[in-house]
Amino acid sequence: MADIKGEDNVDFINLVLMLNQNALINLGETPRFLGGKLSRNLVLARQNVNMIKAIADKTKNNLTTGEAKLVFRLLGELQSKYVKASGLDKPGPVKSSNPRQERIDAALDGMSNADLAKLLSDITKNVKK
Repeated sequence: MADIKGEDNVDFINLVLMLNQNALINLGETPRFLGGKLSRNLVLARQNVNMIKAIADKTKNNLTTGEAKLVFRLLGELQSKYVKASGLDKPGPVKSSNPRQERIDAALDGMSNADLAKLLSDITKNVKK
């Protein structure tokens, strides 16, 4: 995303900062409008954090040092604020509405892209039989 000279891409930085601002608004950290009330929408906040994470993953090894530091720092701060805002930092057991689905999700999260592609291929073959 950086130009030939290795300088920071202002458009990329503005995109990341815009997503960061939206996440802060949805976390209830910043009002949407000047003088406005704080409001919280954790679903949208999580979506904004996930978008920054996707950008970080897709641009890995293609960012300047400054761009990489910005994304890393903002992502860390937002993830920490999300955990606190959602109450995930509170001790105690977490009750799941669907423990079986959580186990499946955890197993899929631990798989590499190649393993996921093979699994999908195997499933597709079995469905066609």
